[in-house]
Amino acid sequence: MKAVWAQIIGGLAILAITSSVHFKKKNHMMAMQSLAHLLFAIQYIVLDAFSAAYMDTISIIRNLIFYKFDETKTRIPVILPTIICIVIGIVGYINYNGLITLIPVIISMAYAISAAFKNPKVYKYTFGVCILGWMYYNFHYGAYVCVIGNIIELVSTIAALIRDLKERKKYFF
Repeated sequence: MKAVWAQIIGGLAILAITSSVHFKKKNHMMAMQSLAHLLFAIQYIVLDAFSAAYMDTISIIRNLIFYKFDETKTRIPVILPTIICIVIGIVGYINYNGLITLIPVIISMAYAISAAFKNPKVYKYTFGVCILGWMYYNFHYGAYVCVIGNIIELVSTIAALIRDLKERKKYFF
């Protein structure tokens, strides 16, 4: 029964994260991703994948902090993603339990760095690349709904980036 709940929660998280890349404003994208990270954290706790649960919790905090900067149109200081990466590294070190536990750590650091950029496309590209790591991690821990969702996320992210590219071309030609 535990595995069924994990798959249901993971499915809801996938819906939230997949829809997030279609927002044009970065703060809207990050708000939806915070909801997804909350659901993912719950799922990973149920699956005893604590490294990912901790990283998702840190991602929620990161998104809330960065959301405030985006909302006030204030530039994110360089030191902030650096501090977040240090915290991620410390939590990752404490929870190290083999190479597999480094995947969420590395991905969370990549998200922290890319979220500091004002341009949401940087975050979308990072998101697209990191999906491959999540696919492997989710498969390893039996989060099979999330593996399917990761494939959908990848397609959705590519579609969002293509749409952004077409809109950009529309203004230049």
